[in-house]
Amino acid sequence: MKFRSILGVLLGCGLCSLLACGADNEARPGGSAGGSMGMTTGAGTGGAVSGGGGGGAGGKPGTSSSSVDDGFLFKDAGSVSSILADAGAAAAKPDAGPATAPEAGGSAIPGDGNMATGKVSAYGIVAVFTQKGLNVTLEITATRCPPGMHTFTIHEGFACDDPTKGPVWGGGKRGGGIPPLVCDAMQRGTLSYTRTSEDPATMWTVADHNPTTDLTLHPLMADSQCGTFF
Repeated sequence: MKFRSILGVLLGCGLCSLLACGADNEARPGGSAGGSMGMTTGAGTGGAVSGGGGGGAGGKPGTSSSSVDDGFLFKDAGSVSSILADAGAAAAKPDAGPATAPEAGGSAIPGDGNMATGKVSAYGIVAVFTQKGLNVTLEITATRCPPGMHTFTIHEGFACDDPTKGPVWGGGKRGGGIPPLVCDAMQRGTLSYTRTSEDPATMWTVADHNPTTDLTLHPLMADSQCGTFF
């Protein structure tokens, strides 16, 4: 009898608790649609809900232990579908191909656009060589050369020390053929000359490190006066 009394008390308490919870939920509008599992408090339709994982219909979530962004945490974030679409569009673009065109302002011709200045100090000569395409122009100004005509040549070797300043570069062909420099009574003179590329045995290049055609590797001679680019 005593066991049955205790069992009856326990069943009665449990039934009362269930009825109380049901009544409590019914007394709260929106409570049954309020939320799901979690530790979030959110507003349901027309009322607050405790113990739901988020808001009910029309409700907003509170604090959630879930790591899923349902669109409220980062409102500036794009949708997953739009992100995947952007990624696909980027992948569809071909990679940049190899650079085959010459750099801006230049060309594929070695030395094109290069300029170098040589000096023969004894005559006050400044000789400017400029490569334009395959041709090279020479502009000479002299400020203290003896009046009259003077030969101007490019010689073998790499300095003005004997015997490297002679003979004339390229068997006399590549370093010769330059018109004479004429100086007046004021010891001043100018010379303009263009060396074309028509003959490979005489053509020049400027500062392209070509051991055969780069004139900047060699000394300059005005008569017996020597000068260099260095």
